[in-house]
Amino acid sequence: MLELKHISKRFEEHLIIDDVSLVLPDCGMVGIQGTSGCGKSTLLYIIGMLDDDFAGEIFYNGEKVMDRSEFISQNISYMMQNKDFISALTIKENITLASQVSQFDYSPAILQKITTQLSIQDLLKRYPHQLSGGQLKRASIAKAMLKQSPIILCDEPTGALHSQQAQIVMQELKKLSLKSLVIIVSHDPLLLKQYCDSVLTLENAKLKGRLKKTPIIQTTHPQPKTYSMFFYSFKQLLYQRNKLLFLFLFQWIVIVAFFLIVTAMNGVFDAISESEKSSVQVNMMTIEKKDSSAFEELITHLQIKNVTYDYSLEQLQWSYQNKDITCFISFLPIQTSHIQLSKGRLPQNSHEIILSLPLYQTLKQPQTLTCLTDTKIEMQVVGVLEEHFFTQEEIYCSPLLQNELSAFKDMKTLCVEAKEQSHQMLYKSLSQDYFVYSDVIERVENYQSILSLARLIAYVFIGISFFVSLLLIGIVESTIYYERTHDVAYLLSLGMKRKRLFVLSIIEALSLGIMMAIGGCLLSAFLYFYFNNVYLLKEHFGILLSLHPILLSQYDLYGFIFICYMLMTMLGALLPTRKMMSINMIDVLREE
Repeated sequence: MLELKHISKRFEEHLIIDDVSLVLPDCGMVGIQGTSGCGKSTLLYIIGMLDDDFAGEIFYNGEKVMDRSEFISQNISYMMQNKDFISALTIKENITLASQVSQFDYSPAILQKITTQLSIQDLLKRYPHQLSGGQLKRASIAKAMLKQSPIILCDEPTGALHSQQAQIVMQELKKLSLKSLVIIVSHDPLLLKQYCDSVLTLENAKLKGRLKKTPIIQTTHPQPKTYSMFFYSFKQLLYQRNKLLFLFLFQWIVIVAFFLIVTAMNGVFDAISESEKSSVQVNMMTIEKKDSSAFEELITHLQIKNVTYDYSLEQLQWSYQNKDITCFISFLPIQTSHIQLSKGRLPQNSHEIILSLPLYQTLKQPQTLTCLTDTKIEMQVVGVLEEHFFTQEEIYCSPLLQNELSAFKDMKTLCVEAKEQSHQMLYKSLSQDYFVYSDVIERVENYQSILSLARLIAYVFIGISFFVSLLLIGIVESTIYYERTHDVAYLLSLGMKRKRLFVLSIIEALSLGIMMAIGGCLLSAFLYFYFNNVYLLKEHFGILLSLHPILLSQYDLYGFIFICYMLMTMLGALLPTRKMMSINMIDVLREE
């Protein structure tokens, strides 16, 4: 039994409902009539606890109603004037939604029986915009029948329907009134008089009329069942697919650009590191005294493998087929395990040399070169170096040739060869007492300085791109949530708690982030494979795209993208979701 005690309602200074007390029966059909704007719908909303801004108390089965959402979900079904459905859901999903929100079990057989009874069994896969007004009203009745609500509130259920459709709707509501309390607000006094057991009139803020007594019935609810409601978030995303497509495309471009920049930077640094390790001169450096005097004897150091006087090899003249050759010339180190050859072998006697790949290709695969000193020496090409990031045109002679080049010895400069893996430490140690020059170390440092600046610029660009992405996500999500204001109010009118609705919104935002991240990562992985294995990036630019560990493995970058987009979509959804949670349900649903 539903009881209203001393209910009053004001809108600004206007008294709409004045001290209404009423005891409603457990079943039957009660009509409320009155002039337009007199407050009939407002009274209906108060009875159903959609509007809690009133004075007075409402009791149900002898207990004061305290938890509005619980009371609505367990006991109330609404038939609104229009917009009684969620556009993104099919008619079947709309009909079952009320039961799912209320956590009531229902069987497909009962659903089929109800829809067949209402002649809408062939409309279940359609969407609300595909049905006529009369069909939508019958679907709304099916919701109440499936939920088995003890109280059914109808706000102008026959509005905008022609006479025949209105009669059908009222007949179905009459059937429901045998087991439920059906309260109808209408402008049509003839329909109310024809079908209602009692008709009340709201006039001058007072409710006039008498209620017909009906038998007391025992209210029963369907068996409880937990529904996840995840399908609702999925269907909403699917419904907004046209708006989201542009957002996805933009975010995928941002992800791919970020991925390619990071992996390309990693690849460049890897190429530099690999080139440093495989460079012929990696362990070699030259030193001079700070007073520019000659070295009277060779120096010693724990990290030195070999030391000799330097030779001014740039004074040598090299030619091939009577054409002069200008390139870098040096002796091979004692340690050669790090040297990688693309073909041939290392020199074994004084008149054998190896060439870098660019020089070998420029000279069109020479067999011998001519070296002019005091005499003419024919040098045999026995090997070609593997190409790497720092490759240039180079000639490397055997250390045995030093015996024939004593005239080119430079007593003021020593050529020092560090032990393997010790060149950095030896370079720093010798720099304290000498002028030290290492072509490899200084070239690597120069490249790394430039690349570090380039990486900083790239990361600033990436940061700006992510910020723009966050703004775009926020704008799109705000637009989507604004368009779904009615859906939110409607779910609240079904008794869904705001906390649960907030969780659904966050799940929806996370789903957006997952789809953006998965799509972007799949595209990135495809391009990663394509550039490295199909386009053969290393052959064109000497580098490979490279994934580096961030925390645990080389695939951390994908995880980083996922985390970023989870956070971005949640941040983008936070403000519109909070606004959505604070909407006034009545302002949205009110139709008068």
